[in-house]
Amino acid sequence: MMRSMKDQSGITIVESMIAILILLSGLLAIAQVMVVSVMASKTFGRDAGKTTAAAHDKMEELVGLQFTDISTNVTVTPPFSTDGVGLTAGGTIHPDAPVTGYVDYLDHVGVRTSAGDAAYTRQWRIVNESASLKRIVVSVRSNESFQYGTAPSTVLVTQKAP
Repeated sequence: MMRSMKDQSGITIVESMIAILILLSGLLAIAQVMVVSVMASKTFGRDAGKTTAAAHDKMEELVGLQFTDISTNVTVTPPFSTDGVGLTAGGTIHPDAPVTGYVDYLDHVGVRTSAGDAAYTRQWRIVNESASLKRIVVSVRSNESFQYGTAPSTVLVTQKAP
């Protein structure tokens, strides 16, 4: 026997439209999260790369000094003057305690600048391990406001012998 159309249940067009709107709003929310995560990843990656390059540059400057150098000022743009500390033991890599003579500041493109205009802070520490061995630690951190987590930083460590 034939059933009437009234007895058959199904989804109306109104119910279908409501389901599509709910699905669409969920997809839009996911798309916004994806955009934010891509931007955060791009910013973090760029800044992490710059901190690594800046740390490498400072390490090269310090390793290039004579083992007994106690006067080269590596906080200024080369050519370096002789009013600094060279490889004298001292300094810190603690971000809240920069030590004069063991810190310099970089702008967005990696050029030395003043502390107030700095996008990156480089700090280094020299430790006399023995009479013939020094440990050099260089730390660079981004000063940018990083709203999606911790700002990137890089720490490099090496040893220098005469």
